[in-house]
Amino acid sequence: MRAITYSRISTDMQSETSVQEQARRCKQYVEMKGWEFVDSFQDVGTGMNTDRPGFKGMMERIEEWDVVVAFKLDRFHRSSANAQAWATELNSIGKNFVALDIDVDTTSAMGMAVFRIITALNQMEVEVTRERTVMGIVAKQNSGKWVGKPPYGYASSYALTMDESQKGVLAINKIEADVVKIIFDQHTAGKTPTEIATFLIENAIRTRNGALNWASTTIKGIISNKDLYEGKFYNSDNEPRKYEWEAIL
Repeated sequence: MRAITYSRISTDMQSETSVQEQARRCKQYVEMKGWEFVDSFQDVGTGMNTDRPGFKGMMERIEEWDVVVAFKLDRFHRSSANAQAWATELNSIGKNFVALDIDVDTTSAMGMAVFRIITALNQMEVEVTRERTVMGIVAKQNSGKWVGKPPYGYASSYALTMDESQKGVLAINKIEADVVKIIFDQHTAGKTPTEIATFLIENAIRTRNGALNWASTTIKGIISNKDLYEGKFYNSDNEPRKYEWEAIL
């Protein structure tokens, strides 16, 4: 079997085992298995994508080898999803890989099964983390806290006070709040978002960024958030609640 080795270090992780040491240990494995050593490839940089000279060179010469050996699985790919897709691609064309750190060798059926179990567990961990994050956001919203960048008309109380208890609490931005009132007055008068945007520009009313380029989509977004500006929201059970901060409308 024809074998190559692949080594990589990240620019921001200087404590990693050097590419030379990685290559040496991988070559030892090749010799132990009695495989024919073909060449060594290496990279310095992130493993989150495949835009790496060494990795691309290795794949371009794929007809010259049967198995590639790396010191660690994440030397090939840091993303579990990318690693799984890559392994499937290799398997479909009769190629294999070895990761010494977790004793995975896909030249055997058991090795491939172990790899699939590992990547499945990694993906499950990602999904569980994502689920917990979403649940945390929903819980925060249900408690009447704001999540994300403050909407137009408001500022972050925490940013103003640096008081931990004010995280998720909004404070009225007087200048922006006056513009919000103008927008809703215009809307009540029957003006379209495009007409309201034109009105603001003609009256030299600037956006949050200080520009005179109001877009109709921005106006639509503000109008669609009427509940927010009236100081109310609905929880997960569709029950009406009041925000703890002052309403603009």
